[in-house]
Amino acid sequence: MDPRAKLAKEHSGRALLSPFDSLIWERDRTERIFGFRYRLEIYVPKAKRVHGYYVLAFLLDGQLVARVDLKAHRQAGVLRVQHVHGEDETMANVATQRRVGEELAAELTQMAAFLNLDGVEVAGIGNLAGVISECVPSE
Repeated sequence: MDPRAKLAKEHSGRALLSPFDSLIWERDRTERIFGFRYRLEIYVPKAKRVHGYYVLAFLLDGQLVARVDLKAHRQAGVLRVQHVHGEDETMANVATQRRVGEELAAELTQMAAFLNLDGVEVAGIGNLAGVISECVPSE
């Protein structure tokens, strides 16, 4: 990095990150920098999975705050949230849970629209499922 470059004091924005996103591709580095232990569970037997099948990390304001396992259920016309888990810092207080829930629900709604689906459906599995259910716009 150029020594004259200025670092941002605050980071803002949100994104769902695939397991192959450059931010989390190098798992050891991600864990070292963010304290976020990420493992792809597609080869793990279903009964032994912790966070779901194909889990996307959720980045909010420069922090990895949640994980979500999604499925585009085209016949039903919905993006199904099969599992949604907040990291420990996310679950520390109700205000943080609510903010993460609102931001993640907005990102999921945007993804459903991008996929030409009618909306988002939450399965109810994971410590953020209730909050996401409340924040997702009803059809």
